[in-house]
Amino acid sequence: MKLFSLFLRVGLPVLALGGVAAALAVANKGNQPPAAAEVSGHPPAAPYASYVAGVGLVEALGRNIDISTPVGGIVDKVHVRVGDRVSTGDPLFRIEGRDKEAELKIREAAIPLYEAKIQEAEAALADYRVQFKTAETLADKRALSTEEFAKRRANVAIYESKLAEAKASLAGAMAEVEQSKTDLERRLVRSPIDGQVLQLNVLPGAYAAAAVNDTVLAMVGQVDRLAVRVEIDENDAWRFERGRPARASVRGNSDLTVDMTFEYVEPYVRPKKSLTGSSTERVDTRVLQVVYSFPNGKIPAYVGQQMDVFISAPAVAAAKGPAGK
Repeated sequence: MKLFSLFLRVGLPVLALGGVAAALAVANKGNQPPAAAEVSGHPPAAPYASYVAGVGLVEALGRNIDISTPVGGIVDKVHVRVGDRVSTGDPLFRIEGRDKEAELKIREAAIPLYEAKIQEAEAALADYRVQFKTAETLADKRALSTEEFAKRRANVAIYESKLAEAKASLAGAMAEVEQSKTDLERRLVRSPIDGQVLQLNVLPGAYAAAAVNDTVLAMVGQVDRLAVRVEIDENDAWRFERGRPARASVRGNSDLTVDMTFEYVEPYVRPKKSLTGSSTERVDTRVLQVVYSFPNGKIPAYVGQQMDVFISAPAVAAAKGPAGK
């Protein structure tokens, strides 16, 4: 009892004071301002005294080619993987086509029948021609009636027609065989260019639709040189001059820069689609698209990546007019 009384008189106040001190420490720690996040890079600096700035989107030189299929169906086989190098005509994936394979076999099996009909018509025609020629060369025309002579001539004409019909039937059958082969070939989707597989969104057993898909089935592009599609605000478009040097820097590390070569300009100002996410960015802006390029591997850049681009431009007072003309 004495120990319990001592605990009530001394222990409880001590515990209470400890709890209050802990609560004050937690509250004090929570009121401290959070530590500033470490800055991984600094804003890009313009390398030219006078310039036009824009956001660039990395793409394959010659554009990223979205691959679709002319025939919808179940994917039977995928021949490539993402990152593979492909040549023009290399198979990418195949749509299942057992029905067309069976149809092809049936049509190919019918070819010998049509060829036999041609041989039959040729043999009969040759016989009737001999009979008709014999009738024509008779010294005594009275040895053969007029009716028989006309019949032999008619037989020649009839079997000439049958031979032509048999040849036409064979040509039609062979055309059907070629059609079946074409139908099967259309189920094998091939690369249209020499390049690299950038995306692959098909799997064996999955259905591939012959329509505009939200996700492309596959994407290929020529990536030995990378292109940068720069969007120049329409308010600055008049200052742009073709062929001017340009420099791009990687988003997140402005120290990674590369000098670019002018490729071409698309002379059509269009609504801006490549948004940077800035809260001050206008979505109703129209832009002029200019394409530059640089060798792949100069900097760690990937297709689809955004870059900050500065293009050398004449001073405002010296600018000549639209597109530098």
